[in-house]
Amino acid sequence: MNLLQRAAFIGLLVFSISVTAEETSTISLPDLGSPNRASFSQQQEDVLSLAFLEAVYQQADLITDPELNDYVRDVGAKLLRHVHSNRKFQFYIIKDDSINAFAGPGGIIAIHSGLILAANREDELAAVMAHEIEHVQQEHLSRMFENNKKGLLPTIAGLVAALLIGSQNPQAGIAMVMGGIGYNAQQQLAFSRDHEWEADRFGIDVLHSAGYDPNAMADFFDTLATRYRNDSKAPEMLMSHPVTSKRISDSRARARTLTHKPKAKTDDFSLAQIRLKQLLGQTQLLNDPKQICYQQQIAYSLDKHTAEAPQCRQLPEHRFSRLIALQNQTAIDEQHWQALIDLYPNNLAIRLRYADKLMDTNQAQKAIEQLMPLTQQIAERWTLWEPIARAWNILGDTANEAYAMSNAYASIGALKLAKIQIDKADKHTNKQTQTQLKKDIDILKSWLLIQEQSREDL
Repeated sequence: MNLLQRAAFIGLLVFSISVTAEETSTISLPDLGSPNRASFSQQQEDVLSLAFLEAVYQQADLITDPELNDYVRDVGAKLLRHVHSNRKFQFYIIKDDSINAFAGPGGIIAIHSGLILAANREDELAAVMAHEIEHVQQEHLSRMFENNKKGLLPTIAGLVAALLIGSQNPQAGIAMVMGGIGYNAQQQLAFSRDHEWEADRFGIDVLHSAGYDPNAMADFFDTLATRYRNDSKAPEMLMSHPVTSKRISDSRARARTLTHKPKAKTDDFSLAQIRLKQLLGQTQLLNDPKQICYQQQIAYSLDKHTAEAPQCRQLPEHRFSRLIALQNQTAIDEQHWQALIDLYPNNLAIRLRYADKLMDTNQAQKAIEQLMPLTQQIAERWTLWEPIARAWNILGDTANEAYAMSNAYASIGALKLAKIQIDKADKHTNKQTQTQLKKDIDILKSWLLIQEQSREDL
């Protein structure tokens, strides 16, 4: 069984099997015991995580907008401050109007654009993210694998394609499971319900610790259940994360034990929704003049060749607003860019937008200097290495461009493409004048060999 087959199996079991019928019996929240790693080690989980990420990049339509990705990462960071974990969680947005989210090995969390737009407030988005984080933290992948491996491993060969089908299209995933596996299906369903309850319980605690409303989880699922109660096609969130009255009441009971002080309201969530709708080309009517101005600025940034420059100047007091105002200026105002970077030194979107402006004005070397220090700080490293490669291309440095692209591919698990690029970098390196690059190339080559072997061994 190869790595992607195993990853497919794990991803499918934990996140696609579902129950949609209303429960009538009383079921106590189970004590699932302490998490364990009986099935695979931390190193093996890291290898699985990289393979899963490669599949995400290959098969999902990822939204690459730096501001939106920064926003989701910021919400994730608020939650993770209250989670004891050595994992490097990564957060992604998938362009999909279905209401869904899923988690993969090693802390890969993906949220569909439809879910962000369906949420009424940031607390609800954070609730779903906390739930997915706890799927990872409670070792549901390893535990489900251990519980089912004896009965399911013989049929794994037919489930390679289910890696993302199971998480994004639960009905198709279920059909594949039921069509190819006849081993104790009811037990699998029950175990999946147990995982959902456990992720709720610990997710609510994380949500509360991060300063969010602990009622938000029940609120979001209750809203979905009510909205789609008479709909023949329920949203995928309700398929992959079955909602019942018992589950909602348990969540509310848990939330009642926690004291919540409402935090000061910000524009983060509303502006993120405005930005997302604009990127998706969805019509929206706004009443707030500042939000309308922000909407117009986004439209102009997306299509400067045909759109008229907006005349409005009154924007919401927000980093999104300051960033898009600088982005839409014809000339590059380096003083104001640097002031914004100094104000938000860890904001990746600002650095990426600034790097784009620098490359547009033939300052590719400065763009590289802006981005390189962040390559060891950001988990989603493709976001950095790909524009660094573009900058080296502008400078005509083939060796450094290929090295950067090899890092980009390696960061998303595309090992074969990474190997092609590292060989190209090695071929074009001047061994006399680029000694440090040569050392870096050799280190990356060794890492790629280890990763390839680890995939074969797993």
